[in-house]
Amino acid sequence: MLRSLRTLLLLAMIVAGLASPPARADEAAPFELRMAVNSLPASLGNPFRGNGRPGSLVWSAIFDALTELDADGQLRPALATGWEPAGPTLWRFSLRDDVRFANGRVFDSGAVVAIMEWLISPEGRRTVIGNELRGVKVVRAAGPTMVEIETAEPDPILPKRMAAVMMVEPDLWRQLGPDGFALAPVGTGSFLLTGWDQRRRQARAVANPYRWRPSDVTGLTFMELPNAAVRAQALLSGDVDIAGVEIDELERLRRNGFPIHITSSMQVMSIAFRVEGTAPTAPLRDVRVRQALNYAIDKQALADVLLEGLAGPAGQPAPAFSFGYDPSLAPYPYDPARARALLREAGYADGFTLTAEVVIDSVPADTLIYQAVAQYWRAVGVGVTLQIITFPQYLKKFLTNSWTVDAFGASWNSSPYNDALRPMEVFSCRRPKPFFCDRAMADRLGHVGQIMDDGERLAAMQALAHDYQVAAPAAFLVDQIDLFSNNPGLSNIAVRNRVPDYRTIRRGTAKGQPTE
Repeated sequence: MLRSLRTLLLLAMIVAGLASPPARADEAAPFELRMAVNSLPASLGNPFRGNGRPGSLVWSAIFDALTELDADGQLRPALATGWEPAGPTLWRFSLRDDVRFANGRVFDSGAVVAIMEWLISPEGRRTVIGNELRGVKVVRAAGPTMVEIETAEPDPILPKRMAAVMMVEPDLWRQLGPDGFALAPVGTGSFLLTGWDQRRRQARAVANPYRWRPSDVTGLTFMELPNAAVRAQALLSGDVDIAGVEIDELERLRRNGFPIHITSSMQVMSIAFRVEGTAPTAPLRDVRVRQALNYAIDKQALADVLLEGLAGPAGQPAPAFSFGYDPSLAPYPYDPARARALLREAGYADGFTLTAEVVIDSVPADTLIYQAVAQYWRAVGVGVTLQIITFPQYLKKFLTNSWTVDAFGASWNSSPYNDALRPMEVFSCRRPKPFFCDRAMADRLGHVGQIMDDGERLAAMQALAHDYQVAAPAAFLVDQIDLFSNNPGLSNIAVRNRVPDYRTIRRGTAKGQPTE
């Protein structure tokens, strides 16, 4: 009870202290931006319990990381001005010296160390981000603007991993705890969250009085609209300014003069097969069955018809946009006869049944794609039941591998690193609780993950991608995309790491709109 009262008191002090931010000379007339999102983050302002959307749609406004991806998917400085390897297992990051958190606390090496030490603590390791930093051994300050990060093994993509590590205000994090901080998050981002409206499913933010990157936007409202058609209608009616949209809304939006922004989502859409934790005689334990289910799907049709040719068919861990992609590795061809032959060879001439859990309205055309895959599988004798679950339900099962079904929708997600090493690690026994495990491939992956030279690592990852395709731990479907649309009165829209860059948006139509 005493702890709860202290938390409430601290929250009240934070809100009171930030109610009247100091005036800024660079602030013009108020420019309020309304963003429609499919879901507010389940963990609210705690950015360590997720990695990517939907949370990043909100977190990217509040927090910064040491590094970030630009609109072309290339790594660039953020809170760090530069980085370099200082040994086989040591990275050194130089920090900006002119940054404050939204409550005025100086951002320095001590803040980074405090945040990182929590993430690599036993409690922090249980979070999504802490788990992805499991290779980090020691973090230390080497001066006010220098941080050294030591890893247990060589980690060539550590600077990319740091793009997912949001810098929370460490003193408040310690005082409030993760749950208290989630209600009143404070970062160095361009915006400061002022409150969560759970009844109306909205979150509001104002300009960070200490923001180090200028922006015309002085206020942000995030509005949860789970249905894509509702988001499109909200755009058309002027109730929101920018939103993620669906394929079947594009013609109507274009007809009404609304720009469309099409970008890579850095992920391969798939249906993952649960292999670990199943009976030895389970059909999906047989690689021939998993290959058969890949041959049974016309992936080119999924891309051409359901995604209207805006994306391509997939057949490997990396999407075409990401590091690790092998352009010479073609997807499984559509060959239902070959699929039936492999099923017969595996002892399933009469087929079998399976159940798959999926989240819908997450990426373009996902509902139709899952339904089409089920029909393709039924055509070769495999009965399919699709069960729709919510994203919070999915995330819990995914992190703990507590699935009870045979398969589940899963992306080979290279975001937020734009590097296929991440999804390869997820689909391996290097994951703490794997759903697919091939020891030989995992050993090779461990070696590939320590190659510091990008050219050598790319060649090794492309070779490993071939083995993943043969092992078929999932039914590879399509390279997915993100679709956004905005009020035609806005300009300078850029999508960076699957999120519109709220900082750059301006009023007034500019050349280069729309971006397709």
